[in-house]
This record gives sequence, C-alpha cells and structure tokens, in this order.
Amino acid sequence: MLASKLLDLFYKKNIRFITGVPDSCTSELSKFLLNEKNKKFTHLIAPNEGTAVSLGIGHYLTTKKIPCIYLQNSGFGNATDPITNLCHNHVYGIPLILLIGWRGKPGLKDEPQHIIQGSTICKTLKNYKIPYYDTNKISLNKISNIINLTKKKNQITALLIDKNFFDKKKFKFTKKRNKVNRSDAINSLLKNLKMNFKLISSVGYNSREILLQNHSKKKSPFYLIGGMGHTLAVSLGSLDSENKCLVCVDGDGSFYMHQGSFSLLKKDHKLIYCLLDNSSHESVGEVNLNYSMKSFKDFAKSVGFKKYIKITKLSQLTSCFKNLKKNSLPVFIHVITNIERNANLPRPSAKELKKIKYDFMNK
Repeated sequence: MLASKLLDLFYKKNIRFITGVPDSCTSELSKFLLNEKNKKFTHLIAPNEGTAVSLGIGHYLTTKKIPCIYLQNSGFGNATDPITNLCHNHVYGIPLILLIGWRGKPGLKDEPQHIIQGSTICKTLKNYKIPYYDTNKISLNKISNIINLTKKKNQITALLIDKNFFDKKKFKFTKKRNKVNRSDAINSLLKNLKMNFKLISSVGYNSREILLQNHSKKKSPFYLIGGMGHTLAVSLGSLDSENKCLVCVDGDGSFYMHQGSFSLLKKDHKLIYCLLDNSSHESVGEVNLNYSMKSFKDFAKSVGFKKYIKITKLSQLTSCFKNLKKNSLPVFIHVITNIERNANLPRPSAKELKKIKYDFMNK
C-alpha cells in the first residue's frame, strides 16, 4: 500500500495529528509526511515513544481529534506508561491509533534483538486489552471501520505493520554536504586515539561500522544492537575506578531519546562522548529529524562536560583524537556527519553476542 492512501483515509477520518519515532517498517509514512509539499497534517518526530503518546494526548484534549502514533515494537515499552496509566479506558479513555512496526514478525527473517518483541507483541497487546490487527490481512475499508470503532469507544487500537506493508517510493530531501563521513570518523577514532580506552557504541550504523573496522581486534567494543537512547547510561554505568577511559559513540537520534542520563555525569568521569550527528534516523530509512538543539555547547557545559569540541572536517577530528589528554575529560565531541547509507555493513550474529559481552568484560 502507498503511504499516501493510508494518509488520505486518515484525513477523511479527521486524523490530522501524527507523531512518532521512525522505524524501518513505517519509514515510508514518515518520509511522505516530511515532504515539503505535504501541508495536510501536523507531523512531529518525537525523541521517544512515550513523548509521542503524550503529545497525542495533549492534541486530543484540545481538539477532540484522534491522534496517530507510529513506533517500532521494540519501543513499545517506552510508551506503555502513558498508554496504560493515562489513555486506557480504565483511566481517561483517550483514543489513539497506534501504527506499530512489527520487527521480528514470525515467519520473516530479522535480527536477534527483534525476536522476543516480534514473537510476543500480540500477546502483550492482548494482555493490555488493546485491540490489534495485522494490516496485511485487512483492507483499507476495514481500517476505516476500525477508526470509527476507536472513536466510538474512546479506545486504543493498534495496527501492526511489517516491512512489506508500505510500497517503497523515492523521496528527495536536502542532505548535508562536505561534512565528515561516519566511516572516516570511526576510522580516525580507532586509529588516532592514543590513550587506553574501552568502547561502547549505539544502535544502528555506528556499531555496524565499528564492527567492520575493528579488524585488528585490539579493542573489544560493546555494541548496543538494541536499547536505543541508552548508550550513555550503559557507558556511565561501565565507568570504573581504573585509569582507563571510556569512549561512548552515540548517534543524534539516540542522543535525543533519553537525555536525563546526562544528569548523572560527574566531573571526574573519564568519558569521551562522541556524537555522530547527521540529523537523521539513518538506519531506519534516512528519516530526517525535524527538530534540533539550539546550542550543543551550552548543553554540554550545563551537564558537566569540561570541554565541548565541534567537528566539521576530518582533519579537525584527527587532530582532536591525537592531542586529547585525560585531564580534559569528560569531553563532548560533536561530529557533524554526512548521511552515508551502507546496507552492506556487517551485523553481529546471535552466536557472537555472548562472546562480545565476554570480551568487553574481560579484556
């Protein structure tokens, strides 16, 4: 189905507010809504799924119109608090249409981090008493009737969307040019940072690029293949009293998701926080962010980093890593990067994950 057809139905049903966290199964919808020619809907890319639901609640309370929330099933846990404690019929009865990307759907090949959510999402929704439908098994007319029922009963309804539901369409967006490539930034980190360090990297292309480039096996990184938004928290929890620093390689989508973790930063933390910022949820379809922070420098200072360094050229980054000293930590290195989609980057297999954990803990 074309995303435009579903959106036409939403418009007819007076659903004009759409928000969520981009996912590979729903990215066609996100990209269509981000197209400059689309003026029919209010569309917000939310930093996390709970925020998306909360935005929808606010919209309904002021307009009486049903909001649509899109999310990946792996992020459903982030949304369950406002869903069950505010929206549910046992509480306020605030109607929602949830478009849930069904990663790990039984019968479809997927990555190990999606298997549990994929096989249990239907049972979870049933336990929460949320009606759900596999969109591959229902017509557009049926979806229309579902929306009517959602409105009539003031209920939450979930539409499960797998990777084959939306037809693929090419969209043209303005992309940053002449910035640092992600692959070059990671190569510079692995090659030029002289101090002894441990490495933790965020979900998506950052971890996959490090996996590709870590040929020498001198480092034993811990890859967050899931848990988007939790890279910094895992890093802070991993800091110890040894004289070894920790490098946290994060992406901008992950950075925005759970910023409360930055409040736990201490002035004696030997942390290098390296943010690779391409203003995009790149690994789930190059969905551009439609929000940004006014001043990363002010933010970094406010949460306790000794130094903030903005990088726009590879030569700057190489010099930065070569000259970085422990007495300048914790440091926030903000690398402005290009979108550099590479579907051929490797992924750690299910069999490798236990060894990755062991090596990080023991080497």
